[in-house]
Amino acid sequence: LVEDAGRVSASLGEFLDLLPRKIEEKLKKKNRFVWIKRKISWEEKEHIQSLGLKGVGILREKKRFYPEKDLALSLLGIVDIDNRGLEGIELFYNDYLSGKQGWARILQDSASRRVLVSSEVINPQKGADITLTVDAQIQYWAKNYLQEAVDKFDALKGGAVVMDAATGKILALANCLNSEIKEKQNIGRYFKNGAVCDMFEPGSVFKVVTLIASLDLNLFSSNDHIFCEKGAMKIPGTVLNDWKPYGDLKFNEVFMKSSNIGVAKIAFRLSPSVLNRYIRKLGFGERSGIDFPGETPGSLKKLSNWSKTSGYIIPIGQEIGVNLIQLVRAFAVVANGGYLVKPHLADEVCSWGFCRASPSEKKQVISSDVARRAKDILVSVVEEGTGRLAKVEGLTIGGKTGTAQKYDPDIGRYSASKYRATFIGFIADTEPPVVIGVSIDEPGKSHFGGVVAAPVVREIARKIAPYLNYREIRVSGAESRKSSGTN
Repeated sequence: LVEDAGRVSASLGEFLDLLPRKIEEKLKKKNRFVWIKRKISWEEKEHIQSLGLKGVGILREKKRFYPEKDLALSLLGIVDIDNRGLEGIELFYNDYLSGKQGWARILQDSASRRVLVSSEVINPQKGADITLTVDAQIQYWAKNYLQEAVDKFDALKGGAVVMDAATGKILALANCLNSEIKEKQNIGRYFKNGAVCDMFEPGSVFKVVTLIASLDLNLFSSNDHIFCEKGAMKIPGTVLNDWKPYGDLKFNEVFMKSSNIGVAKIAFRLSPSVLNRYIRKLGFGERSGIDFPGETPGSLKKLSNWSKTSGYIIPIGQEIGVNLIQLVRAFAVVANGGYLVKPHLADEVCSWGFCRASPSEKKQVISSDVARRAKDILVSVVEEGTGRLAKVEGLTIGGKTGTAQKYDPDIGRYSASKYRATFIGFIADTEPPVVIGVSIDEPGKSHFGGVVAAPVVREIARKIAPYLNYREIRVSGAESRKSSGTN
């Protein structure tokens, strides 16, 4: 239908900021239809129509946008120009959200006139609506407090997870980059969801495994003393150090004060095979199964590959890789009375008037009594130990700090200046209990988990505890995609 390709190309190229030559090449193809430009603005559409160019038409398309901007951007994900999911929830549930095309068999004559429509007709199906477990208000608090900490301590990035400990429902899943770095490097709005996809050595927060194992096997009483070698102990291949020199510590105090030497001695009593069994029992070394693409399974060596050093340093969070979701899941075992839950983001999927709720999957891995005893010790970490900056007046908060040196492959050893600061805590007063995990990568002004990450957990907990009116986020299907996407 385009009679003057040169004129059309010049008119459209000038207004749409396209090379007229490229437009003309498209128009001279033998196709019956070509795209000139997609996802144009309303103003551009009005101007093009006013030109009255024969053969040039406008098609209305669907477009995803985020009314709440980047509140849950790395969680919801992104779509391509045809609204197919590329990342996040959009990718994981793309088949549900997209719906299905309809079709009909049509008989035409030689002039392409329709003669008959057969009975073979399938109507198109609207995409499903997915209701997430994520609460927009809790997401806002988690993201804002996390961003403040990343910028305050001049860190690279950080992640925060808030989870219902009883069901595995994720109430918030936030990630952020350092604002200054993001601006200097001109990093776009979307970036990887590190809380699910990043693997890191956890440091002392991983001592929760040794705590649970030793309590479950009843190897120590709270009054048993462990000599912590005044801060330095020779182990195969290296020297193990404490951040402070300790002498005799009671069993509970080893975890309260986060003694590496004390935990290594307790783990040695357990034996590597027993420790390995409890690591796997608490869900490490495999994906949690969260409904999100790209989850890392972490890294856990086969027991046959453990060195003589491994049995001493794996219990303190070295030589093992985890993600933040796995850590939160392990602490939920303590908070909920001994059950390993499956984290999930979709609450229900609704299509054609039928809704399928996501089942809460859990299995008991330790007794309620062991969970209670572990909980009491982790509460003492916040009340009297390394996690004091997570304390909230009037609430019972438990948790564990983690300050992990990062391994530097360039020098072949652990860095003296690069750390990951982590704190995993829980609010014992809420029903059900809530677990909050925060991990911040390469903080610059301080590197201790109790200083960098614990205050973020405190601020989130302070807001969550009195907040009872949980609201749901909706990510809708095809009908929503033509006009909006929502956080």
